[in-house]
Amino acid sequence: MTGAPVIKFIDVSLVYESRRVLDAISFEVHPGDHWVVLGQNGAGKTSLFQVAAARLRPSLGTAWVLGEQLGKTDMRELRKRIGISSGAIVEQLRPDLLVEEVVLTGIYGDLAPWWHTYTEMDKERALMLLRLAGVEELSKRAFSTLSAGERQQVVIARALMPDPQLLLLDEPTSGLDMGARERFLQRLGTLLAEHQSLSLLMITHHIEDVPPSCTHALVLKEGVMVALGRVEDVLIDMNLSVAFDFPLKVERHADRYRAIARAD
Repeated sequence: MTGAPVIKFIDVSLVYESRRVLDAISFEVHPGDHWVVLGQNGAGKTSLFQVAAARLRPSLGTAWVLGEQLGKTDMRELRKRIGISSGAIVEQLRPDLLVEEVVLTGIYGDLAPWWHTYTEMDKERALMLLRLAGVEELSKRAFSTLSAGERQQVVIARALMPDPQLLLLDEPTSGLDMGARERFLQRLGTLLAEHQSLSLLMITHHIEDVPPSCTHALVLKEGVMVALGRVEDVLIDMNLSVAFDFPLKVERHADRYRAIARAD
């Protein structure tokens, strides 16, 4: 799709205690684009995610998110327009909350529902999103009783409550077994199909987690871009082998990817 960029990084660098964890990152995410950011642990994926989530601003370079330049806007207000799903959110949510309450908290980005009043329309939207996520029957269950995969579905429904333009997913399949991962990706596809103008940025270190709807990829190594562009051009043997310091062969079947050791 075309339109003003939802994310625009120009030579973005991030420095922690004199160490550059992101180095001159430049890319754009447009409405309806689905991006995956791949790299080994320590590649800079989480740092890039934090900038895209308006939680950190660049040390050098310029970053725009939803048309706002980081460092020249109220980042607290900007974060309300971004849907975020991460393991940190899962850990911070009160375990005794009902699933429907967890989803409702997404409207204001809170971790508990006590400080706001929710309308019947809000509650209907929460149930609709749970239905799309395939977990509507869990709405009256305590969040603590859910499996890891079910929690991920609920937290994504929560992230979509404010009808954001941008959805950020931080290692969403971490801790899931193969069956739970596949169910998660199927439901994610359903949710994205219902929100076609929504832009997605997902970070992972497993190529098998790349959703079929993915349009673009960015591969990082030690904070530096190895490759970026259309997913089919980026997720290739050479780029992944460089990024993961191991000779890999990338295979693609029905818009899903996997990587195996290359026999040289």
